[in-house]
Amino acid sequence: MMSFKQRLKFNPLARKHKSSKKGVALLMAMTSLLLMVWVASEVSTDSTIEYVVNSQEINRIKAFYSARSSLDLALLRIKVYQQASRMPLPPGFSKQLNMVWSFPFAWPLPIAAETSLAAKDDIEGAAKTSIFDGQYTHTITDEGSKIDINDLGSPSKTLREITKKQVLTIFEGKLQNDDNFREVYSNYNFTELVNRIADWMSEKNSSENGGDKRQPFQSLGENYPPNRGFRTLDEMRLVPGMTEEFFNLMSPSITIYGSKAINPNTANQDILKSLDPGMTEEAVRDAIERRDDEDKGGQFKGSTNDECRTDFKNFIEGRGARLAPEFDKIPFQCDSVVNFKIESIGMTGSGKGSVRKKITAIVMNTQKAAATIKTYLDKEKKEAEEALNPGAQRPPTTGPTSPTKAQDPLPKGKPRIVYWSEQ
Repeated sequence: MMSFKQRLKFNPLARKHKSSKKGVALLMAMTSLLLMVWVASEVSTDSTIEYVVNSQEINRIKAFYSARSSLDLALLRIKVYQQASRMPLPPGFSKQLNMVWSFPFAWPLPIAAETSLAAKDDIEGAAKTSIFDGQYTHTITDEGSKIDINDLGSPSKTLREITKKQVLTIFEGKLQNDDNFREVYSNYNFTELVNRIADWMSEKNSSENGGDKRQPFQSLGENYPPNRGFRTLDEMRLVPGMTEEFFNLMSPSITIYGSKAINPNTANQDILKSLDPGMTEEAVRDAIERRDDEDKGGQFKGSTNDECRTDFKNFIEGRGARLAPEFDKIPFQCDSVVNFKIESIGMTGSGKGSVRKKITAIVMNTQKAAATIKTYLDKEKKEAEEALNPGAQRPPTTGPTSPTKAQDPLPKGKPRIVYWSEQ
């Protein structure tokens, strides 16, 4: 009887129910654990991403201010050069003075292979003790000696003609020295292209090529041509007929921040060759070798436009170049550099986390450029008056002279920046 009662109390369904409850609890515990692991993983991933993003942002800020500090140092070098160039210096000292701005600079200081161990220790020690943990470098180049493309729309007829001839000489030199270029463009009318560049900034509706100048620009819209100078060199790509090949050929030698004069002591080979079709590569190479070597004559000299041009012309013609009479109209300056291009690069971090920032700035002496234009306008006005009244007597004049230091004081503060670009 007792055994029978115990059997009646046994309920297999009840035991199965208890077992199922234990299974549900285990499943809930595993689910909760997986959820917590997932949440922890997401939080860790988000934290890592935020850390990387913020650290990269900090590196970008460091890189930018590294480039900015480097640019401020470049401006200081230009200011020192401007002040030193006004001092009475020995003849032939201009090359050494140009090193104030032309020598490349970097931080930490680069260590050459031939540097002594003591000097290496000093350089490395200075870098370690510095609180600045970034890197920067900057280069300063002469921007004023390039061909100012905006002079194609200059109020001075002389400057317009000189600039047009120099630009055409770039294409003529390419035709003579590049067989592939000559094969493709031997019959191309480059004069028409240069005239369209001039039409871009001319206030007249008539084109240098004849007809209405607005006709070739119709595809750009009703606001073209804008009848103003180029604000960036990239705007030249909009000129009808301007291909990427032509632009890349011209861009190393042209600017919109020219000093309206060529400095033969700093101009590159392409710019010197563009001065006249009679310039030979051998003569240009010898001129560059001379200005870099005091034993071969050193830099070209001349305190005035004519003196500088004469010294350069005599040397070039002595090397076989045959220059056209229009060469005597090109403005020259040997005394100092007035317009500069600064390229400053700041870097921070290492490996994949490194960041690089670049700042490009143009420093321009607008007063010098305006004085050059005024000189040519006054000369042209005088020639026009003499042509109308060839026998008329005029008061004697000493002609345009270079302004003295007292007449042309150095502006206070930083050199004037007319262009700024950040990358």
